[in-house]
Amino acid sequence: MELFLKTNNSNPYYNPEKSLSELANQFETDKGTSDSVNLSWGKEYSTHKSWQYTTTYEKYMNSSKNDSTSMLEIGVCDKRFPYASIKMWKSYFKDLDLYAVDNFWGHKIGDKLEDITKLNSEGVNFIYADQGSFDDWNELNELFPNRFDFVVEDGSHWPNHMMVSLWKAIGVTKSGGYYFMEDIQNPLKSRGWFKYDNALIAEEFLQTLSTGELYSSFLNDQQNKDIQDNFELVEIVLDPSQINYLAVLRKK
Repeated sequence: MELFLKTNNSNPYYNPEKSLSELANQFETDKGTSDSVNLSWGKEYSTHKSWQYTTTYEKYMNSSKNDSTSMLEIGVCDKRFPYASIKMWKSYFKDLDLYAVDNFWGHKIGDKLEDITKLNSEGVNFIYADQGSFDDWNELNELFPNRFDFVVEDGSHWPNHMMVSLWKAIGVTKSGGYYFMEDIQNPLKSRGWFKYDNALIAEEFLQTLSTGELYSSFLNDQQNKDIQDNFELVEIVLDPSQINYLAVLRKK
C-alpha cells in the first residue's frame, strides 16, 4: 500500500446547484441516470449501462452535503470513465475529505504518477492498494480508525474481494456511517454474464432482509460474526435494467 496525500484543500469541482444524478451524468460515471447511448463511452461499450445508483446515494448523503464529510472510495479508474466518480463526489460535497483507492487494473504505479499528482493537487488523497490484500487493509485500519462517514466499494467485483472489503472496513467506518457495495449481479438475470460471478452475494443479502442474519459463504464463521455485530443491511436496490444491485449497509 502507498499513500499519496492531497497537496492542498482546493476543490475546483464544487457545484451546489446540481443534484448528484446531474453531476454523475455530467462527468459520465455509470453511477448516474443518463442513457448510456448519450455518453461518450456508450457506443464503444454498448452493453454497459448507467445503473442509476445516484438516486439511492442521494437519499443517504444529502443531509451531509454541506458538512465536513469523509469518504473512502474503492475503485476510481475505470478505463471507460477514469476518475469520473471523484469529480462527482467533489462537486456534490462542500467539504469532502476523499481517499480514493485503486490498483490501476494491474498497471505499475509508475505509469500513473502524473494522474496521482493531479488528483492530489485537486484536493484528493490517493491510496495505491489492492482491496483483496489483508496487509493493505491492515495498514488502512491502522491509519484511519473509525474515520469515514461513507465507504463506496466499486472495485474488482470479485465476490471474495467484496466481502473481505466489507469485513475489513469495520475498522475504518464511523459508527452510524454507511457502506455501499456496488454491482452485485442479479441471480435471476445477470448471473454468469461477466468474468466474475458475485450473484451469490445478492442471494445471501436478500435472505438477510428476511432473516435479519447477515451471512456470507465467502467468509468464515468469525468474519461473519464480526459483520453481524458491526453492520446492518439497510436495503439492496436493483437497478431499472434489473442487472445489478446496490447494497446499503449501516455501521452500528
